Amino acid sequence: MFEPRRINPNDRLNVRQRIVVFAMNVSLLAELTICMYIGQQDSDTLSQFFLITFPPMAVATVIISRLLIRRLSGSDCK
Repeated sequence: MFEPRRINPNDRLNVRQRIVVFAMNVSLLAELTICMYIGQQDSDTLSQFFLITFPPMAVATVIISRLLIRRLSGSDCK
């Protein structure tokens, strides 16, 4: 019924791209943690502070990571 999708070996991420994905995940978790920690210092403005700081940082992190992944797609480093 549900079979795993076959991925062409040429379409897989190389080592450098995987490092970028790992770094992006760690960065997003760190950004989330820092925003929540700093925001909880003043609980009245937690939501406002979080919504002003986290989404722009997260979007910037994802965009930069995607650009790096695309740029590194040409170099074969397996």
